[in-house]
Amino acid sequence: MALPNCPNLKAAVHTQPVQRLLLIGFLIIALVPVGFLAYKLYQQAWENAWREINEKHRLLAQNLTSPISIYINDHRDFMGLMADKFGSVDDLVSNINPSNISLSNANSGNIHNGAAQRELDNALKHMKGVRSLSLIATDGSISVLSQRGSQNVHFDKTVFANEECYLTSRDTGKWALSGIKRSPVSGDPTIILSQPVKSRDGQVIAVLLAELRIDLIEKIRRNIHFGEKGHSAIVDKAGHVIAHPNPGWMQQIRDLSHLSVVQSMMAGKTGVTEFYSPFVKQQMVAGYTAVPEIGWGVMVPQPKSEIEQQVNAMLASQYAWGVIGLVLAILLAIPLARWITQPINRLAKAADYLEQNNFNGELPVISSYAPKEVTQLDKGLRKVISGLQQSREEVNVLNASLKKSIYAATKQLREANSRLEDLAKRDYLTELANRRYFEKSLSRLLSEQSKRRDPICIMLIDIDNFKEINDRYGHAAGDAVLIQIAPILKLNMRTSDIVARYGGDEFVIQMNCDTEVGINRAREIRTYLENYQFSWQDNDITATVSIGLLHPANNLDSDISKHNIETLLQKADAAMYDAKRQGRNTVVHIGY
Repeated sequence: MALPNCPNLKAAVHTQPVQRLLLIGFLIIALVPVGFLAYKLYQQAWENAWREINEKHRLLAQNLTSPISIYINDHRDFMGLMADKFGSVDDLVSNINPSNISLSNANSGNIHNGAAQRELDNALKHMKGVRSLSLIATDGSISVLSQRGSQNVHFDKTVFANEECYLTSRDTGKWALSGIKRSPVSGDPTIILSQPVKSRDGQVIAVLLAELRIDLIEKIRRNIHFGEKGHSAIVDKAGHVIAHPNPGWMQQIRDLSHLSVVQSMMAGKTGVTEFYSPFVKQQMVAGYTAVPEIGWGVMVPQPKSEIEQQVNAMLASQYAWGVIGLVLAILLAIPLARWITQPINRLAKAADYLEQNNFNGELPVISSYAPKEVTQLDKGLRKVISGLQQSREEVNVLNASLKKSIYAATKQLREANSRLEDLAKRDYLTELANRRYFEKSLSRLLSEQSKRRDPICIMLIDIDNFKEINDRYGHAAGDAVLIQIAPILKLNMRTSDIVARYGGDEFVIQMNCDTEVGINRAREIRTYLENYQFSWQDNDITATVSIGLLHPANNLDSDISKHNIETLLQKADAAMYDAKRQGRNTVVHIGY
């Protein structure tokens, strides 16, 4: 390539000695590949870092949603059972009248209302995640209140009258969950969960109100932490702080809805993004997701500077090898340049001498090793290339090690997620399938039934006089009976059958079998349990069951897929209650 038309530049180049030009040439040759390698290393390092962030941070945020959902759903289910009990037992709600209320301790603020008070106090002992339980009359006044610990506060009986959750449950007959807010009783941050109490005719006669403890949610959040300032945070559907490493923000119920990552969570999105954190006062990289059904948001942020430090630390060793290669190239270029220029200089001096002596004399003889200089140069260049190739190989080894570490971490996260999903499907006490998993499986089976048309039987089992076992031996004995019944129910069941705990002392079984097989299995279970001795603390306990069996009709035109889950379970429940009316310890089967 011709040099630019610049006399000064051409003159400067032409006047340079060969040794200097060779050194400059060697320096350029060394810098170009090293610079290109540094650029590619930087790009690859950031690509690996973003891949790890997307896998780790996003999966951590998604895994955190499962225990939160379980925490809320378990309390909701427990509140539902309590509401059913209050609605079905007359003496628990017969005195719900503001004029009949009395305060047992004006300083503690506890309101007593007979049997209802005892039920709430007992429930509060088992619901570790609840700060207080209240039974609110339809006029908005507190009928019964049970609080955890000693509370020296004064409050008005109508503090919950304008509570949004209370109004929703009272007016719609449905459960409701608030965002983070101040407790009307204590003034501390809390989350309110409401459940309507309905009479036997379906009328809302009161509302159960629970104040959930924020510290237990914060305990779940604290399990996710990494790096120096990496953490996790949980906000409600309005973007207010529920759990956060800054306790002051939790106490203030800090509004973070202005942050872009929080807005994405409020919109129900899942992903990885960057944002500026006013807490850490740095640019953050965060994985985020939304908690299904309740709309809360979970994010797992980490300062971008920490990720940059990780990338720079990895690149430092690679750059060191590049510098070493560059130094070696320069050190090699100097002797090589001298080796090439020395015979030329000898020839130039000899030419000057001949000119001064009028060309009398002879040119010096160039030794036979002169052509080997080119070979030595080639060997030197090969050494430089070999050094660069060695640097690339080390980079590949480090990248492979990094990928292996990412794969191992991802595998561990997926295994943890799989375990959490398995726990979400099972009942915590009996380890059978839970009601939510049973209904989901039955719904899927019904959607396929129009094609398969296999016979289906649904068996609803209720332990007779289970309350008497709890009253006589204690709730721990009742739990022991439930635990021992679980493997008995799975006897003689096929792998395709589903045995689940339906709730309380009720179990449900779905079988793919005809009427005769279903009736025989139900009778075998009833007979087996009638003669079985349950053991608890050296006590032998007997228990019988009432079984409602729902099975296909005898006509070939019956299509169970046309029915929904609620209808089928209501029919099975009706058959079970018919068995109760017939004296218990019996099997009643009906067709559909």
